[in-house]
Amino acid sequence: MQARVIIPLEEFPEEGLWVQGEADGALFGTDDTGAACVGALSYRLEAQLFETELVLRGSVSAPFRLRCDRCLREFEYTVTVDDLTISCDVRGKAEVDVTEELREEVLLELPGYPKCEISGLECEINDTICDFRLDKDPHSGVNSATPSGKSVWDALDDFPRK
Repeated sequence: MQARVIIPLEEFPEEGLWVQGEADGALFGTDDTGAACVGALSYRLEAQLFETELVLRGSVSAPFRLRCDRCLREFEYTVTVDDLTISCDVRGKAEVDVTEELREEVLLELPGYPKCEISGLECEINDTICDFRLDKDPHSGVNSATPSGKSVWDALDDFPRK
């Protein structure tokens, strides 16, 4: 397994080329952030060279171990980017290292607030405390009125309007 994703530019075919493989998941460096990569970065890219620009289109994916923000249980989730497009300046280069660009695309797709449901698991906190499912009915029947019968939002009506 390679550590970097490098596209050679010497003798580049005019019709482009397909680049696929795996790179070491350690390139993410996310072990201390609650999102640890537990496998390799897989990629399948079509490379096209246009004068001074290399354009890559394709898909990348990597498995991560995340922690649910509600129940704190760890779960595995694979981040997949299917519609990837990257452009790189290639002036004066014999090869292009696109590892950082692929790393960034995957990290941007990591959920900001991971929940068990994104991996198909049932969150333990749903049963014990409240129903926090992502696909729950938006009309929960919760009454927002205070004991006086007024809504907690009625106080906003007292503010002067401009």
